[in-house]
Amino acid sequence: MTKKVDKSFPKITSNQLTTLSPWVTLSAKNVSWDSAEKPSVFHSFQQADYVTMLGVRPDGLIPIVKQFRPAVEEFTLELPGGLLDRNDAPENIAIGEMREETGHNVLHSPTFLGCLYPDTGRLENRFWAYFSEVSPQENSDWNQEPGIEVILVTRNELREMILDGRFKQALHISVIGLALTKGLFKWS
Repeated sequence: MTKKVDKSFPKITSNQLTTLSPWVTLSAKNVSWDSAEKPSVFHSFQQADYVTMLGVRPDGLIPIVKQFRPAVEEFTLELPGGLLDRNDAPENIAIGEMREETGHNVLHSPTFLGCLYPDTGRLENRFWAYFSEVSPQENSDWNQEPGIEVILVTRNELREMILDGRFKQALHISVIGLALTKGLFKWS
């Protein structure tokens, strides 16, 4: 005999918010799993959505960025990206971040790859992913952002960086995986 599932549970019975900074709010949610059980407390973080883009130049080179990330206390290799301003569309943020961080213009309307959850256990934000062909070189009026180094890599170099652990930003690897899966990107 199977137990009948009560579809009114799980239920969030309360949510206490604590602002930690202008960028992060701690959420403490009480969750009841059934009517007889005492609620359990789960913690998560509210923050702005992430936006990123895999861009490929006509010559096949891919602009990536190297920057110091205090959270992991090291320099990381990443795709260009940023945070979603609630007053703008994710696509516009992706286009702007490509230009700001790498100096490359997006040549066509970017292809939307998907909107993902970065970490369903602890983060409440979303991750917007795009793909586009970008200009063959940096804009002549572009000023490189302090602390960000642009590196142009081939597809095979990027693949090797992922395999040997130099490029290890999991969300950005998922963007590459989405582009591969959708047939928009190939390793060679």
